[in-house]
Amino acid sequence: MTDGANGSKVTGPPKFNHFDHVSFPCRDLAEGIRFYRDVIGCEQIVETQGFAFFTIANIRFGIGSIGCTFMSEGAEYPHIAFNVGPKALVQMKEWLTACGIPTSDLWTRQGVEALMFFLDPSRNVIELFCTEGYAGAADLPRGPARGHGTTLDLNEISYDQWSVPS
Repeated sequence: MTDGANGSKVTGPPKFNHFDHVSFPCRDLAEGIRFYRDVIGCEQIVETQGFAFFTIANIRFGIGSIGCTFMSEGAEYPHIAFNVGPKALVQMKEWLTACGIPTSDLWTRQGVEALMFFLDPSRNVIELFCTEGYAGAADLPRGPARGHGTTLDLNEISYDQWSVPS
């Protein structure tokens, strides 16, 4: 135990109020805004020079194009994940394909859940995770029980161009 700023004993970390937001690097802000707004369906709430802020699924996140670092080639972490139902998983995979955005194959760890990965235009990793109810989950390729191992090859789902269908 150490002394706190006000002389009290510090016995551990404080309780946080709630998750606030996450921010990712972005190679091109206008492109990032189009991707998160028009492809993912986020609500844009802020745009300033070099930064935009969104909400989706009660989560706030930002993208920035100034003073950023990018993921190493082939890295799977960090990533963001959205929990989706089985119909939304299939619909999003079809929508991404229509936008020219490649995705990983669907896969599972335990034969109950279904997972899929894709990249935003700046190569930030996004996971869609369906915890149950996906027909055929037991027949999907298996990944490791924890983490992603070699299930995801980022180079196979990289892309340079995409567009939102008319």
